[in-house]
Amino acid sequence: MALSGGADRGSHSMDKSITLPPDEIFRNLENAKRFAIDIGGSLTKLAYYSTVQHKVAKVRSFDHKAKETDGDPLYEISVQEEITARLHFIKFENAYIETCLDFIKDHLVNTETKVIKATGGGAHKFKDLIEKKLKLKVDKEDEMTCLIKGCNFVLKNIPHEAFVYARHADSEFRFQNTHPDIFPYLLINIGSGVSIVKVESEDKFERIGGSSIGGGTFWGLGALLTKTKRFDELLQLASKGQHTNVDMLVKDIYGGAYGSLGLTGDLIASSFGKSATTDKEFSKEDMAKSLLHMISNDIGQLACLYAKLHNLTRVYFGGFFIRGHPVTMHTITYSINFFTKGEVQALFLRHEGYLGAIGAFLKGAEEDNPNQYSWGENYAGSSGLMSVSPELNPVQRARSGTFDMLEMDRLERQLVNLPLLQDPTSYIPDTVDLTEDALSRDYWLFCFEDALDGVRLRG
Repeated sequence: MALSGGADRGSHSMDKSITLPPDEIFRNLENAKRFAIDIGGSLTKLAYYSTVQHKVAKVRSFDHKAKETDGDPLYEISVQEEITARLHFIKFENAYIETCLDFIKDHLVNTETKVIKATGGGAHKFKDLIEKKLKLKVDKEDEMTCLIKGCNFVLKNIPHEAFVYARHADSEFRFQNTHPDIFPYLLINIGSGVSIVKVESEDKFERIGGSSIGGGTFWGLGALLTKTKRFDELLQLASKGQHTNVDMLVKDIYGGAYGSLGLTGDLIASSFGKSATTDKEFSKEDMAKSLLHMISNDIGQLACLYAKLHNLTRVYFGGFFIRGHPVTMHTITYSINFFTKGEVQALFLRHEGYLGAIGAFLKGAEEDNPNQYSWGENYAGSSGLMSVSPELNPVQRARSGTFDMLEMDRLERQLVNLPLLQDPTSYIPDTVDLTEDALSRDYWLFCFEDALDGVRLRG
C-alpha cells in the first residue's frame, strides 16, 4: 500500500530564486585558486574557490566635538577594499561533460594546477578523458568519504543549512540553527540511485542500504512517459499535474476510507493504478506528478525503515533529486511522519547536490584549514532553495546544459545567535518575499533611500 499526503489541494508556487543574467553565471574566475569535481551517474558537480575583492563601508568619527541638533557626534563613512574567500558551485548534465571540461580548461586550470581532485563514479569512468583534456593528473577520492565530509561540513558551518518542510504551515520552511553536536544521523543521498548512510562521527560512517529507484528512475521513466528529456522540465510538469487522475486511491477501491486499518480514502492504493482500467489518455503533467509521488513515497518509506532499525531520529536528504521541489519534500515528509508517527524528522539541505564536491574540495584544501572559519551564503550570487536557470537562447542552452550556481563566503569569525533571543532554536524570522509583495517592496525601498544620508553622516 503506497501513500500520499491526500488529494491535491492546488499547486504551490516555489520560493522565488535570485537569478543572475547569463554573462554573470560564472563569476570571479580570474581569481580561481583551486577546484574539485564530483561526477555522478547523471550530473557533474564542480566546486571552485576564488578570492573576491569588494568594497566595505566603515563608519569612523571625524569630529567628536561637533554636534547636530540632537546632540549626537558627527561621523563619516570610509570605503575600504577587502578580499573575501568565496566558494562557488556549478552543475552540468553528464551529456555535456565535454563542455564542462572545456569550461574547466579555459577558466580554472593555471600554471600552478597539477592535480584535480575528483570523486563519484565518473571519476573512474571519465578519468582518461579528464587527463587528456585538462593535461592534469586525476586524484580520485572515495565517493562516500567525500559525501560525508561535505555533509558534516555544511551541517556544522553553514547557518540554516538544514530545514524542515511543512507545506500547509504558516512558515513552509523552518530552518535549523547550526549546532556542533550533529551526530548521529542518517543521510539519504538521492542521486541516480539512492545510498543510505549511517553517520556516527566525523570518521565513522557506514553505508547500510540503498535502492536502484532514485532520481535516475524519475528522469528515465519520466522521459519515456512524457517525451520530456530535461529533469527540471519534468519537475515543472509534475508541479502542474493531478496525480489522482492516474493513481488508484483507497476510496476508488472501498468507496471511502478503510477505517479499521487507519487508511484515509485519499491515500494512494496503487500508483498508476487507473491506467490499467481505462483506455483514456493521461496528460504529461498528471503522469509526471504520479511518478514523482511514487518515487518520493518509496524513498520516504525506505528512509523510515532504516531510521527505525538503527534508532535514528534525524534523517537528512541529499543529492540532486529534490532540488527544493515542494511536492517532493511534502511527499517525503508526509511519508516519514505517517510511518514513524512523528518520531523521526525529515530534514532537507540547501546545498543538497554539492556534498560530494565540497568533500572533494576540502580534501585538496587542507592547508587552508577551513574548519577554523565559519561560512555563510552569499545571497547576491545564490539561487535559493530552488535553482532556476536564467533564460538562455537555444544555442546557449544546448552548449551549457543545465547549471546551478551557489556561493558561500568564508567569514573571519564564528557566527552566533542574537544573545537577546530568549529561545534561538525556535526563532523564525518574520520575512516577506519582496518580489511578490509590491507594497512591502516599495516601503522598504523608501526606507532605504530615506536613510542613506543619515547612514553616510552618522553611526
